[in-house]
Formats: sequence, C-alpha cells, structure tokens
Amino acid sequence: MKIKTGKLYAILTGDIVNSSKLSPDKRQKLHYVMKDGSKAVRRAFEKDVPLDVDIFRGDSWQMLVFNPAKSLRIGLFYRAFLRAEMQSSNVDTRMSIAVGTIEFVPDDRVSGGDGQAYQYSGNALEKMMKASYMRFSLPGKEAEESLNIIVELVDALAKRWRDKQALAITGALQGWKQKTIGDLWEPPIAQQTVGRHLGRAGWYVLEKAIKFFEYSLQRL
Repeated sequence: MKIKTGKLYAILTGDIVNSSKLSPDKRQKLHYVMKDGSKAVRRAFEKDVPLDVDIFRGDSWQMLVFNPAKSLRIGLFYRAFLRAEMQSSNVDTRMSIAVGTIEFVPDDRVSGGDGQAYQYSGNALEKMMKASYMRFSLPGKEAEESLNIIVELVDALAKRWRDKQALAITGALQGWKQKTIGDLWEPPIAQQTVGRHLGRAGWYVLEKAIKFFEYSLQRL
C-alpha cells in the first residue's frame, strides 16, 4: 500500500477483554463477529479504512485509519458493533489509538506494517492499566494528554453499554437519524425507543466529546 512520507496516520490495536473465559461456542461466534465487524466498519467509513481489520492470535486485532481525526469515531464503531452482535455485556474490547507516521503497510495485512504509529499503539496497549479499555497516544504534541482524557471519559461511558444501546450507537456514529437507526432492529422499533437507547448509552455527551476530539486533531 502506498504510504506518504511524513503524513500522520492512526493505528488502532486492540484485544478482547477476558476472552479466555468465554465458552468455546462464544469464542467461535466472536471470531465471526470480529470478521463481520471489519466488513461493517469498511462499509461505514470506506474512505478512511482502506484495509480489513487484521485479526490475529484469536482475540487481537489491528486497524489502519487514513484520517486520524476519525480514529476515535471508527474505533468506537468497531467496539459498539462487537458489543451489539455478541449480545453480552461480558464481551468488550480494549484498544490503543496512536497517531504518527508509518513507513510501510503490506496490501494484505495491516499488522505487517511498521512505523511510529505502530510502535506507539502497540506499546500503549501493553502498558494499559487493567481498569482502562481505551488509550490515545500522540507523542511530541502538547494536545496528547487532553485528548487522552477525552478518550478515557468516552471509555467510561462505553463500558456501560448494553447490546441494544451499542446497536443504536453504531447508527449514531454514522450520523444516521433515529428513524433510520430504528430500522436496524427486527422488527423495527420506534424513533422514541431509539432515543431512549441513545440517552442511556450517553450518546448526547459522547457526540460532543467525539466532535471535540475530531476538531482538535484536524487543527493539528
């Protein structure tokens, strides 16, 4: 894949929390849900996610995002998709979002690449505290600490999502109206019900945090 020298990219590295405690059936389902999530995230953000989410070691994954400002929104989408499809509050993912330069990325596998963003993302995930599921890294920039605080606050809300709330969030992250989101359900649900799911998921605060994150990174 063609990489521009000096351009900033985002690498998201993650793993499933306590996946070893899942039953064999749940682990098998998780594998397919992670694959489906890759397709969903590329459909939703096709200009920003050029390659499939790379899944390895059974419960680990890595994603390349062309536009770093969209990295939080896209990472949350993947997290919400997993929560919604697994239909279990016990299944969640940690993730480390890092912004930096990249030296190369193979066309067939994100995890085969190298560069600043890869190193920052992998190291931050390894050092992440057990209580935290999300971390943001932008070494060398004064905005890193404040943006990481935003990410940690977003994480605190995301940990509380139920599967229906997570499903509603996947639509909201794409900018869909509540009526459109309601059509995700089978059978479809009313707009008012979608609004309740989003309210309980903390969406109206999340949306402000995500937009602040995006605005701040775009300025950088």
